[in-house]
Amino acid sequence: MARFVLVHGAWLGGWCWQPLARELEQRGHAVEAPDLPCDDVTKTPHDHAAVVGPQPDAVVVGHSLAGQTIPLVAARARVYLAAILPVEDVYEVAFAPGWAGAVRDELGRSYWPDREAAAERLFPDCDRATVEWAFPRLRPQARIATEAQPLRDEDVAVVCRDDAIVSPEWQLAAGRELFRTVLELDTGHFPMLTHPVELADLLEQLA
Repeated sequence: MARFVLVHGAWLGGWCWQPLARELEQRGHAVEAPDLPCDDVTKTPHDHAAVVGPQPDAVVVGHSLAGQTIPLVAARARVYLAAILPVEDVYEVAFAPGWAGAVRDELGRSYWPDREAAAERLFPDCDRATVEWAFPRLRPQARIATEAQPLRDEDVAVVCRDDAIVSPEWQLAAGRELFRTVLELDTGHFPMLTHPVELADLLEQLA
């Protein structure tokens, strides 16, 4: 049995991992999926990492913006899933061309103004039932300053080849430059929602 700690990205919460968590638990693994204080403008990636806490016996999986948090978490292994990696100027190079859709509130937090915008721009790889389930759970996302962090030999990049948010070409190029191990999935940005079995298969290989 392995332990997995699943760390969510922007606008989300631990809830986004539910399909994958069920799959892993059915296979006998232990799973934790904490909620980060993503809507709190006073928090930094260091604060987010403190919520996760040290996980020296776990595989820590960071999705999307959690690529800024998991480098700060002690772990047996870290998996960067469709991640905004901890490198300089990442916001300027990581996103798919033309990707947009969120707006900002009076605190500078980004949020999705309506269900249709989220369906079209955030969740294009998800079916309608998933969108209807996920949209009411979305939260505002405070700005997170990027900070370059060293990677380790045990760290793994997982590239989502059909990602409409974080450029798959950038994921692959940056992954090959920075990581010893780069794996690929034929999915969009949210494989934990759309392909939990395939993602669980991949994670078991790393456990």
